[in-house]
This record gives sequence, structure tokens and C-alpha cells, in this order.
Amino acid sequence: MFFVHPRHRRFVPLPHGLRVLRRPLRRLAAAAIDAVLPPVCPACSAPSVRLCRVCDQGLVRRSTPGCRRCGEPVLVGGSTCGADHRELRNLALHVAPWRYCGTGGELVRRFKLAGDGGAGRLMAHAMASAWRMAAGAAWERAVLVPAPLHWRRRRARGFDQTAWLARRLAGALGLAAACDELVRVRATSPQGDPRVASREANVDRAIAMRRHAKVRGRDVVLVDDVLTSGATARACADVLLAAGARRVAVVTACRS
Repeated sequence: MFFVHPRHRRFVPLPHGLRVLRRPLRRLAAAAIDAVLPPVCPACSAPSVRLCRVCDQGLVRRSTPGCRRCGEPVLVGGSTCGADHRELRNLALHVAPWRYCGTGGELVRRFKLAGDGGAGRLMAHAMASAWRMAAGAAWERAVLVPAPLHWRRRRARGFDQTAWLARRLAGALGLAAACDELVRVRATSPQGDPRVASREANVDRAIAMRRHAKVRGRDVVLVDDVLTSGATARACADVLLAAGARRVAVVTACRS
């Protein structure tokens, strides 16, 4: 468990003995910070109680209605866009509120690389809203599973951003989160690294199951920050389906 200090800048581990006090401590810390520091825009740190006007204008929202498989714009709600959807192989649905450009990309980078909790909260809120609109009652008993982060990268960043998002979404959507199901068994290069010749090969055999009980026979919603080529999501879906998951969807903050 983590708390944020100072205002949504960096996640700091909470000592084990104090974890029962995490909620009152979080509220107390937030109140103290609010009294000293003014709220700032989570994308650029300009004084603002939410996204500032410039950053809000730079946020590219995905249009609605969207394709029932990939979320790309369609003329009639509930229809498909006509694409072959090969990037979503073994994924029943992809939901993302934003494009990975402009403010959306900046929010993801600030959250993932700088541990900015304000950016993470905004991402989780948008993801939850988009999921409610797209998924409906068909996924109401699903379990949320974060795309796994290798332990070395988690140690370097100080927190696991996908597990954080999964827990936040679980609270917002009233779903269970199973954050220990998938494990990244070998370190991989970042998928956006220009030295990665094949994203598919980069994650090949890099993901495995740690436990099966929480996904067997269940609908699973994979949680990640960005979907670009879909290679990581497909690798996770393959492992989850092999472990007995009924079907797999993916929800991200952005799609490139």
C-alpha cells in the first residue's frame, strides 16, 4: 500500500504496521497538503482544481458510439467497425476513453514514470466511466487482472501502475481485483523502445500464471495503461484463457 507525498507526486510505501490506518492517514495527508499547496493540473502542474483549459483541449477523447469490439467510432451504437480486429485476437472487447497523444500521453507518462497520483486518479476515473458505458451488465461479475510488471521495473519505479489502476477500478466498478494472477517471468524491453524489432517476440513467453483459482470459469478484464499493437494484451489473454478464463476483455486509459 502507498500514500502520496507531496501532492500526487510520488507513491511512497506505507509501513506494514500502519496499513490499517491507510484511509484516515490518506485523508489527513490530503487535507494537510491542500492547506499548504494549491491543487494543480495533473497533466502540467499549473494551478487548477482539475485539468486546466489548455490540457483539457489537448485531451483527444475517443468518439462515441464505438465498435462493440474495439471501441473505434461507428455510426450506429452496438455495431462493429468492419476492421479485422487481428490486434485483439482472443480479446472479446477493448475499452479506452482517450487517444495516446497530447494530454492523454502526458498523463500516462506522468503516472507511470513519475508516480503522479493525480494523473493516475484521472486515468482511473475516465477508464471506469468508459467501461460502464461500453460493457454494461454482460461483464458485471468479471474479475480485474492487471497486466504484470517485472519485479525489476516495479522496484525501479517504486510502484506497480497497472495493479494500482486495477485496485482503483475495482473500487469504482464494484468488481473484484486479482492482482497476483499474472507474473512477468522475464524482463522485457519497453514495447515503445525503437530497438524492439517485434513487439510480439518481445513478450513471447514472458507472461505466466501464478494462481488459477480466481480466473477459472470467470470473465476477466485485463487492466493496462495503453494499447498500441496489442501484443502484451494478447499474450496475457492467451495465458488467462489457457488457465480457464471464460473470456477476456481489456480496458486501458489510451489507445494509440
